[in-house]
Amino acid sequence: MTMLCWVGIVECRAVAPSAVELDSASRWAAAKFDGLQKPASREQGLIVLANHGPVQLNARGGEPLMIGNKTYRRGLYCHAISKVIVRLPKPADSFHAEVGVDARAGGGSIVFLVSARGKELLRTNVMHIDQAARPVDVPLNGANEITLEVTDGGDGITCDQADWADARVKMQDGSELLLGDLPLVSAAEPPFSTDVPFSFTYDGHSSRDLLPQWKCERSSADGTNVRTHTVAFTDRAGGLSVRCAGVEWRDCPAVEWTIYFKNTGKTDSAILENIRGVDTNCPAASADPCTLHYNFGDDAVPNSYEPHVDSIASDYHKSF
Repeated sequence: MTMLCWVGIVECRAVAPSAVELDSASRWAAAKFDGLQKPASREQGLIVLANHGPVQLNARGGEPLMIGNKTYRRGLYCHAISKVIVRLPKPADSFHAEVGVDARAGGGSIVFLVSARGKELLRTNVMHIDQAARPVDVPLNGANEITLEVTDGGDGITCDQADWADARVKMQDGSELLLGDLPLVSAAEPPFSTDVPFSFTYDGHSSRDLLPQWKCERSSADGTNVRTHTVAFTDRAGGLSVRCAGVEWRDCPAVEWTIYFKNTGKTDSAILENIRGVDTNCPAASADPCTLHYNFGDDAVPNSYEPHVDSIASDYHKSF
C-alpha cells in the first residue's frame, strides 16, 4: 500500500478583508469542495457600468465639485457617457442632488437621467456650462437600487463633465445616505466552476476525464472560526483514492487544502504523475485583473518570505 500527499494553497491577502472578499472565498470553497454554485452576496455601493474615465467621489481632480460659481464638497463627478448603479442597503424614499456641467469643463452639453425598477423617473433638458445647478428631487417609493446616467446631449462627449452635487438618498426609515461615501464595487461575479482545484495524470489519463467517473463523497463541518471541507474520489476498478481536505477561514478571505493519494486496492497502482496542487481557472472582470500573491520561502536572508504580487496576463507563466 502506498500513500502520497500534495499541498496546495490559495490566499487573498488583505489587512481588513471586506464582506465581498469573504463572500467570494466562501463561494469558491462551496463550489470546489461542496459542488455548490452560490450567488454572490449583495453589497451596497456604486457599480460603474460606463463612464469616460473613472468616477470620482466627493471631488474632481482633488478639488471640490463646482457648478456655476457654487462649490460642493459632496457628490459624484462623472463624464458622459456615464451609467452608475447605486445599490442601497435598504428601501429608499427619495433621491436628491444638484446637477449640472462642472464649471471647469470648458464647455459641454449633457442630460441627466434617474431610473429605478426599469422605469425612468427623471430626465433633464440639455444642460450647458453657463447654467446654474438644477435641484432634483426624485421619489423612489421603496426602491433599493437606482441608476444614474449622463448622456452627451446628442453632439458627442467633448467637455461633457457632469456633477451630481450633494447626491444623497433618503431612506424610508428617515436615515440619509451620501452617495459620495459609498464604495465603488464590482458587478456580480459569475458563478465559480465546480471543478476541483487540482489535477494529476493517472495511467496516462488526465484527472479531468477520470474523476467524473469515480465514486465521489463530500462532507463539510463548521469549527471555531473555520469551515472544513472534504471531497474524496475513488477509482472503483483500481482502488486509487484521492482525498482533498480544505480549510475555509471565516475571518480571512483564504482557503487552503491538502491532497492525499492512497492505494486501497490489492495490487500496485498505475503510474501517478504530473500532480498539480493548484490547477484552477481564475475569472476576473476586465476592470479588475486577476493577481497572484506569493513568496519564495526562506533562504536565510533578510527578505525571506518577502511578499510578491504579479498581474496575470493571458501568457503569464510562473514556476516554483
